[in-house]
Amino acid sequence: MTDSDDSTSRFSDLYKNKTRSEYQQSERRQRLLEEQKRLRQTEVDSCRSGLLELIEAEGSESECSDSEHKRQRPRIWYSKLYRDKAQLSEWMYEGPADLENWFLVPCPVGIRCLLVIRRGLAVAYDKHGKSITKFATSMGKRQRVTVLDCFMTKERIFYAIDLLVYNEMDLVQCECQFRFLWLRSKLEEDTLQERFCTSKQNRCRLEIIPFYDCKDRNQIEECLSRYPMFPENTRLDGLLFYHKESNYIYGKTPLVTWLFPFMVPDVLGEDLRLTINHHYLQRIPTKYTELGYRAYMEHFDAKLAEKQSRRSKSKITSMDEGCEDTEPSRVAGWEQMETISTIDESYEDENWQRKELDEMRRLEMEG
Repeated sequence: MTDSDDSTSRFSDLYKNKTRSEYQQSERRQRLLEEQKRLRQTEVDSCRSGLLELIEAEGSESECSDSEHKRQRPRIWYSKLYRDKAQLSEWMYEGPADLENWFLVPCPVGIRCLLVIRRGLAVAYDKHGKSITKFATSMGKRQRVTVLDCFMTKERIFYAIDLLVYNEMDLVQCECQFRFLWLRSKLEEDTLQERFCTSKQNRCRLEIIPFYDCKDRNQIEECLSRYPMFPENTRLDGLLFYHKESNYIYGKTPLVTWLFPFMVPDVLGEDLRLTINHHYLQRIPTKYTELGYRAYMEHFDAKLAEKQSRRSKSKITSMDEGCEDTEPSRVAGWEQMETISTIDESYEDENWQRKELDEMRRLEMEG
């Protein structure tokens, strides 16, 4: 286990294997924030290796030429470095008393991935560390290591929500507030979106998801009333809430929580019901109405676990956001949920993401 992994496990030990009756989310959040401050100083004092050092130590695994084997099926590989590195959320079981210390981030339907840009080549890894796509950018070989936390949509748009490394600057131990501002200011300053893709063969684009400060009621209302949330037929999947003081923590954390839009009034207050765009309230699941939001969360997790079990038995290879190891006794975050198939009956084909992967591979081979 690396030093970085050790720090992560210490964060996880604060709340894993505990029931909500033992530690309510607010209590666990406070414990994590206190431990985080202590560990941040420990990291500085010990010069502990961070993600950037691990990337550099990994060598050139992700630097294979984009033109190599151009007419063959693109190489797929697994990286232990990027496995289980995505920061995942819990359900927001209770509205935080310090809502002013949180950011609200709308999330598109898509595949959660870490996008690693290095020497002009971009490689996207899913949460298991499997490469799901690779392509050349126009950033040039002088582009230093950058790692973005993204959602990749069916339109091949990468929506960046967070930043782990930028130009060989490790930001994992930085607070969320700093990372969010740094992501947006630096990408604009360095025109990375414009340089991300220019070739006709590479149809990928990089976009930055806006974040809304919950300290400002007007910003919350602006987010909830906006429809459509994203352009080009990209659907809103749900809402992530980030605590401003949270480091980037590998795995699930109560400092990042998830709600579907229709859950907001029940969790954060009925006064927000009139603020939410009516489109987000037209498709409330019947089970949600019958059970209420707390019981529905448990029902949703159970359904997810059952579906995952079926897929595991049938040995289906999938890029699905919900297809990861889920322990029934633990709280599942958005990344473990098949929100599309649960809410939108137009996605009844459980293999649609595998088919999309095949289509992406075909497009790459044509390029």
